[in-house]
Amino acid sequence: MAGDIALREVTSDNLEAVCALSATLTPGQKACVADNVVSVAQGLLAESAWIRAVYSEGSPIGFIMVDTHFPDAPEEDHRACFLWRFMIARAWQGKGFGSAALDLTIRTFRDHGYRVLYTSCEVGNDESPLEFYLGHGFEDTGETDEGGEEILRLPLTDAPPPARPVLPMAPRIALVTVWTDDMDPMKRFYTGTLGFLVKSDLGEYVELENNGVRFAICRRAVMAGHSDAFAVPPAGQRFELAFPCDTAPEVDTTYERLIAAGAAPVAPAQDMPWNQRTALFADPDGNIHEVFADLRTDG
Repeated sequence: MAGDIALREVTSDNLEAVCALSATLTPGQKACVADNVVSVAQGLLAESAWIRAVYSEGSPIGFIMVDTHFPDAPEEDHRACFLWRFMIARAWQGKGFGSAALDLTIRTFRDHGYRVLYTSCEVGNDESPLEFYLGHGFEDTGETDEGGEEILRLPLTDAPPPARPVLPMAPRIALVTVWTDDMDPMKRFYTGTLGFLVKSDLGEYVELENNGVRFAICRRAVMAGHSDAFAVPPAGQRFELAFPCDTAPEVDTTYERLIAAGAAPVAPAQDMPWNQRTALFADPDGNIHEVFADLRTDG
Protein backbone atom coordinates (compact mmCIF):
# COMPACT_ATOMS: atom_id res chain seq x y z
CA MET A 1 0.00 0.00 0.00
CA ALA A 2 1.09 3.58 -0.63
CA GLY A 3 2.68 5.42 2.24
CA ASP A 4 2.86 9.18 2.62
CA ILE A 5 2.92 10.92 -0.76
CA ALA A 6 4.32 14.39 -1.41
CA LEU A 7 4.66 16.50 -4.55
CA ARG A 8 7.90 18.46 -4.64
CA GLU A 9 9.40 20.86 -7.15
CA VAL A 10 11.97 19.47 -9.56
CA THR A 11 15.28 21.19 -8.80
CA SER A 12 18.96 20.71 -9.56
CA ASP A 13 19.13 18.52 -6.45
CA ASN A 14 16.64 15.89 -7.65
CA LEU A 15 16.60 16.37 -11.44
CA GLU A 16 18.93 13.46 -12.20
CA ALA A 17 17.02 11.05 -9.94
CA VAL A 18 13.67 12.10 -11.42
CA CYS A 19 14.90 11.66 -15.00
CA ALA A 20 16.34 8.24 -14.17
CA LEU A 21 12.85 6.96 -13.24
CA SER A 22 11.89 6.71 -16.91
CA ALA A 23 14.39 3.88 -17.43
CA THR A 24 12.36 1.68 -15.06
CA LEU A 25 9.31 1.60 -17.34
CA THR A 26 8.48 -1.27 -19.65
CA PRO A 27 8.69 -0.73 -23.44
CA GLY A 28 4.89 -0.56 -23.61
CA GLN A 29 4.76 2.08 -20.89
CA LYS A 30 7.52 4.10 -22.54
CA ALA A 31 5.34 4.23 -25.66
CA CYS A 32 2.59 5.87 -23.59
CA VAL A 33 4.55 8.61 -21.81
CA ALA A 34 7.53 10.74 -22.82
CA ASP A 35 10.84 10.39 -21.05
CA ASN A 36 11.03 12.59 -17.97
CA VAL A 37 14.01 14.53 -19.27
CA VAL A 38 11.93 15.49 -22.33
CA SER A 39 8.97 16.42 -20.15
CA VAL A 40 11.06 18.64 -17.88
CA ALA A 41 12.57 20.42 -20.88
CA GLN A 42 9.14 20.99 -22.45
CA GLY A 43 7.74 22.16 -19.14
CA LEU A 44 10.49 24.72 -18.61
CA LEU A 45 9.68 26.20 -22.03
CA ALA A 46 5.97 26.44 -21.20
CA GLU A 47 5.24 29.28 -18.78
CA SER A 48 2.03 27.63 -17.58
CA ALA A 49 3.57 24.25 -16.68
CA TRP A 50 3.31 22.97 -13.08
CA ILE A 51 6.14 20.45 -12.66
CA ARG A 52 6.41 18.14 -9.65
CA ALA A 53 8.26 15.02 -8.56
CA VAL A 54 6.21 12.40 -6.70
CA TYR A 55 7.94 11.51 -3.42
CA SER A 56 7.43 8.71 -0.93
CA GLU A 57 9.46 8.44 2.26
CA GLY A 58 12.01 10.96 1.06
CA SER A 59 12.68 9.45 -2.36
CA PRO A 60 11.36 10.40 -5.83
CA ILE A 61 9.17 7.64 -7.28
CA GLY A 62 7.29 9.44 -10.04
CA PHE A 63 6.75 12.56 -12.11
CA ILE A 64 3.71 14.72 -12.81
CA MET A 65 3.24 17.80 -14.97
CA VAL A 66 0.07 19.85 -15.40
CA ASP A 67 -0.61 22.63 -17.89
CA THR A 68 -2.39 25.21 -15.73
CA HIS A 69 -3.85 26.99 -18.76
CA PHE A 70 -5.98 24.91 -21.12
CA PRO A 71 -7.80 27.33 -23.46
CA ASP A 72 -9.06 24.50 -25.72
CA ALA A 73 -11.58 23.43 -23.06
CA PRO A 74 -15.21 24.46 -23.64
CA GLU A 75 -16.10 27.80 -22.07
CA GLU A 76 -18.34 26.15 -19.48
CA ASP A 77 -15.35 24.15 -18.20
CA HIS A 78 -13.16 27.15 -17.54
CA ARG A 79 -11.10 27.30 -15.40
CA ALA A 80 -9.61 24.08 -16.79
CA CYS A 81 -6.17 22.46 -16.56
CA PHE A 82 -4.55 19.56 -18.40
CA LEU A 83 -2.67 16.59 -16.93
CA TRP A 84 0.22 16.69 -19.39
CA ARG A 85 2.51 13.95 -18.05
CA PHE A 86 2.20 11.38 -15.26
CA MET A 87 4.31 8.35 -14.44
CA ILE A 88 5.18 6.15 -11.49
CA ALA A 89 8.42 4.14 -11.50
CA ARG A 90 7.98 0.40 -12.12
CA ALA A 91 8.82 -0.77 -8.58
CA TRP A 92 6.04 1.38 -7.09
CA GLN A 93 3.29 0.52 -9.57
CA GLY A 94 0.22 -1.47 -8.51
CA LYS A 95 0.60 -0.44 -4.86
CA GLY A 96 -1.63 2.62 -4.75
CA PHE A 97 1.09 5.24 -5.18
CA GLY A 98 -0.25 6.43 -8.53
CA SER A 99 -3.78 6.85 -7.19
CA ALA A 100 -2.49 8.70 -4.12
CA ALA A 101 -0.39 11.07 -6.24
CA LEU A 102 -3.27 11.74 -8.62
CA ASP A 103 -5.64 12.36 -5.70
CA LEU A 104 -3.23 14.90 -4.24
CA THR A 105 -2.93 16.64 -7.60
CA ILE A 106 -6.70 16.78 -8.00
CA ARG A 107 -7.14 18.27 -4.53
CA THR A 108 -4.45 20.86 -5.26
CA PHE A 109 -6.12 22.16 -8.40
CA ARG A 110 -9.62 21.91 -6.97
CA ASP A 111 -8.47 24.05 -4.02
CA HIS A 112 -7.08 26.60 -6.48
CA GLY A 113 -10.44 27.06 -8.16
CA TYR A 114 -10.09 24.83 -11.20
CA ARG A 115 -13.33 23.26 -12.45
CA VAL A 116 -12.16 20.49 -14.78
CA LEU A 117 -9.00 18.42 -15.26
CA TYR A 118 -8.37 17.06 -18.74
CA THR A 119 -5.84 14.51 -19.93
CA SER A 120 -5.17 12.29 -22.92
CA CYS A 121 -3.84 8.77 -23.21
CA GLU A 122 -2.71 6.15 -25.66
CA VAL A 123 -5.36 3.46 -26.31
CA GLY A 124 -3.81 1.10 -28.86
CA ASN A 125 -1.45 -0.39 -26.32
CA ASP A 126 -1.86 -3.28 -23.87
CA GLU A 127 -0.28 -1.09 -21.17
CA SER A 128 -2.44 1.95 -21.83
CA PRO A 129 -3.41 3.86 -18.64
CA LEU A 130 -6.97 4.30 -19.93
CA GLU A 131 -8.54 1.94 -17.39
CA PHE A 132 -6.60 3.60 -14.56
CA TYR A 133 -8.01 7.01 -15.48
CA LEU A 134 -11.55 5.71 -16.05
CA GLY A 135 -11.39 4.01 -12.67
CA HIS A 136 -10.37 7.30 -11.15
CA GLY A 137 -13.49 9.08 -12.39
CA PHE A 138 -12.34 10.44 -15.73
CA GLU A 139 -14.86 10.23 -18.55
CA ASP A 140 -14.01 9.52 -22.17
CA THR A 141 -15.06 12.54 -24.25
CA GLY A 142 -15.05 10.48 -27.46
CA GLU A 143 -12.58 12.94 -28.96
CA THR A 144 -8.93 12.48 -29.85
CA ASP A 145 -6.03 14.90 -30.00
CA GLU A 146 -3.80 15.47 -33.02
CA GLY A 147 -1.64 12.54 -31.98
CA GLY A 148 -4.59 10.13 -31.87
CA GLU A 149 -4.79 9.91 -28.07
CA GLU A 150 -8.17 9.73 -26.34
CA ILE A 151 -9.15 12.92 -24.51
CA LEU A 152 -10.48 12.36 -20.99
CA ARG A 153 -12.27 14.76 -18.67
CA LEU A 154 -12.64 14.87 -14.88
CA PRO A 155 -14.96 17.44 -13.21
CA LEU A 156 -13.33 18.87 -10.10
CA THR A 157 -16.41 20.56 -8.68
CA ASP A 158 -20.17 20.09 -8.66
CA ALA A 159 -20.77 23.84 -8.50
CA PRO A 160 -22.59 25.44 -11.46
CA PRO A 161 -20.29 27.13 -13.96
CA PRO A 162 -19.72 30.87 -13.55
CA ALA A 163 -21.39 33.24 -15.97
CA ARG A 164 -17.96 33.89 -17.48
CA PRO A 165 -14.39 32.87 -16.73
CA VAL A 166 -12.89 34.84 -13.85
CA LEU A 167 -9.85 35.66 -15.98
CA PRO A 168 -9.64 35.42 -19.77
CA MET A 169 -5.87 34.87 -19.61
CA ALA A 170 -3.48 32.55 -17.81
CA PRO A 171 -2.88 33.60 -14.17
CA ARG A 172 0.77 34.57 -14.53
CA ILE A 173 2.83 37.73 -14.07
CA ALA A 174 4.57 39.23 -17.09
CA LEU A 175 5.90 42.49 -15.59
CA VAL A 176 6.76 43.81 -12.13
CA THR A 177 7.06 47.62 -11.90
CA VAL A 178 8.52 49.40 -8.89
CA TRP A 179 6.83 52.81 -8.57
CA THR A 180 8.78 55.64 -6.95
CA ASP A 181 8.87 59.41 -6.59
CA ASP A 182 12.67 59.52 -6.49
CA MET A 183 14.28 57.61 -9.34
CA ASP A 184 17.98 58.19 -8.71
CA PRO A 185 18.42 56.44 -5.33
CA MET A 186 16.13 53.60 -6.40
CA LYS A 187 18.06 53.12 -9.65
CA ARG A 188 21.36 53.11 -7.73
CA PHE A 189 19.99 50.56 -5.25
CA TYR A 190 18.63 48.08 -7.79
CA THR A 191 21.69 48.32 -10.05
CA GLY A 192 24.52 49.00 -7.62
CA THR A 193 23.37 47.16 -4.47
CA LEU A 194 21.32 44.31 -5.95
CA GLY A 195 23.34 44.08 -9.16
CA PHE A 196 20.63 44.28 -11.85
CA LEU A 197 21.84 45.35 -15.30
CA VAL A 198 19.98 48.08 -17.19
CA LYS A 199 18.10 46.82 -20.24
CA SER A 200 16.74 50.24 -21.26
CA ASP A 201 16.84 53.66 -19.57
CA LEU A 202 14.28 56.28 -20.60
CA GLY A 203 14.98 58.52 -17.63
CA GLU A 204 11.71 58.19 -15.78
CA TYR A 205 11.31 54.51 -16.77
CA VAL A 206 14.16 52.03 -16.39
CA GLU A 207 13.77 48.38 -17.37
CA LEU A 208 16.28 45.98 -15.84
CA GLU A 209 17.66 42.70 -17.13
CA ASN A 210 15.89 39.77 -15.46
CA ASN A 211 15.52 36.06 -16.17
CA GLY A 212 11.81 35.50 -16.76
CA VAL A 213 9.41 38.23 -15.63
CA ARG A 214 10.15 41.74 -16.93
CA PHE A 215 11.27 44.08 -14.16
CA ALA A 216 11.21 47.89 -14.21
CA ILE A 217 11.37 51.06 -12.11
CA CYS A 218 9.11 53.98 -13.03
CA ARG A 219 8.45 57.45 -11.61
CA ARG A 220 4.88 57.71 -10.33
CA ALA A 221 4.43 61.07 -12.06
CA VAL A 222 4.55 59.30 -15.43
CA MET A 223 1.16 57.71 -14.69
CA ALA A 224 -0.37 60.58 -12.69
CA GLY A 225 -1.82 62.09 -15.85
CA HIS A 226 -3.57 58.83 -16.67
CA SER A 227 -4.94 57.92 -13.24
CA ASP A 228 -5.56 60.00 -10.12
CA ALA A 229 -4.57 56.97 -8.04
CA PHE A 230 -0.92 57.65 -8.87
CA ALA A 231 -1.21 61.19 -7.45
CA VAL A 232 -2.10 59.83 -4.00
CA PRO A 233 1.02 59.61 -1.78
CA PRO A 234 1.84 55.95 -1.08
CA ALA A 235 1.93 54.69 2.48
CA GLY A 236 3.29 51.58 4.15
CA GLN A 237 4.71 48.44 2.62
CA ARG A 238 3.71 48.40 -1.06
CA PHE A 239 5.24 45.17 -2.34
CA GLU A 240 7.93 42.57 -1.66
CA LEU A 241 10.53 40.95 -3.88
CA ALA A 242 11.95 37.57 -2.85
CA PHE A 243 15.41 36.56 -4.07
CA PRO A 244 16.23 32.81 -3.90
CA CYS A 245 19.54 31.44 -2.64
CA ASP A 246 20.75 27.90 -3.31
CA THR A 247 21.49 27.03 0.33
CA ALA A 248 20.56 28.22 3.80
CA PRO A 249 24.12 29.41 4.67
CA GLU A 250 24.08 31.48 1.48
CA VAL A 251 21.14 33.48 2.91
CA ASP A 252 23.30 34.69 5.80
CA THR A 253 26.22 35.57 3.53
CA THR A 254 24.02 37.37 0.98
CA TYR A 255 22.24 39.37 3.69
CA GLU A 256 25.56 40.54 5.19
CA ARG A 257 26.82 41.62 1.77
CA LEU A 258 23.57 43.46 0.96
CA ILE A 259 23.74 45.43 4.19
CA ALA A 260 27.42 46.23 3.59
CA ALA A 261 26.47 47.46 0.09
CA GLY A 262 23.87 49.89 1.43
CA ALA A 263 20.61 47.99 1.86
CA ALA A 264 18.70 48.92 5.02
CA PRO A 265 18.69 46.04 7.53
CA VAL A 266 15.26 44.80 8.66
CA ALA A 267 15.76 41.29 10.10
CA PRO A 268 18.78 38.95 10.00
CA ALA A 269 18.48 35.40 8.69
CA GLN A 270 16.24 33.05 10.64
CA ASP A 271 14.47 29.72 10.05
CA MET A 272 10.78 30.17 9.29
CA PRO A 273 7.85 27.82 10.10
CA TRP A 274 7.25 27.27 6.37
CA ASN A 275 10.62 25.50 6.04
CA GLN A 276 12.69 28.36 4.68
CA ARG A 277 15.57 30.44 5.98
CA THR A 278 14.82 34.11 5.36
CA ALA A 279 16.50 37.50 5.88
CA LEU A 280 14.81 40.87 5.32
CA PHE A 281 16.16 44.17 3.99
CA ALA A 282 14.67 47.39 2.57
CA ASP A 283 15.20 49.55 -0.50
CA PRO A 284 15.49 53.39 -0.34
CA ASP A 285 11.69 53.81 -0.45
CA GLY A 286 11.27 51.48 2.54
CA ASN A 287 9.89 48.48 0.65
CA ILE A 288 10.90 45.34 2.54
CA HIS A 289 12.37 42.50 0.48
CA GLU A 290 13.84 39.11 1.34
CA VAL A 291 16.52 36.61 0.45
CA PHE A 292 15.60 33.02 1.20
CA ALA A 293 16.44 29.36 0.70
CA ASP A 294 14.47 26.18 1.27
CA LEU A 295 15.58 24.13 4.26
CA ARG A 296 16.39 20.54 3.39
CA THR A 297 14.09 17.96 4.98
CA ASP A 298 15.35 14.78 3.36
CA GLY A 299 18.38 14.40 5.63
